[in-house]
Amino acid sequence: MSPEEVTTSPQKPDRGKSASGMGIFGILGEIVGVLLALFIGFMFLLGDSRADAVAWILFGIGALMTIDLIRRIVKAVRV
Repeated sequence: MSPEEVTTSPQKPDRGKSASGMGIFGILGEIVGVLLALFIGFMFLLGDSRADAVAWILFGIGALMTIDLIRRIVKAVRV
């Protein structure tokens, strides 16, 4: 790896402008993850079994993923 691949010089303005390491795919993947967590949580909540704790845990995971998703989107917009 050469030194100019490591540096973030002003001559290369497009370097490091990703919302995350995965870029837009991370944002799209996180949207899918949030929707999946909410869907599975609702299925546990509406089901006949008494697994409401699993549903609430999935809703918490979905909330944390939503916060991270908003952070990624704000970071992508600012760049």
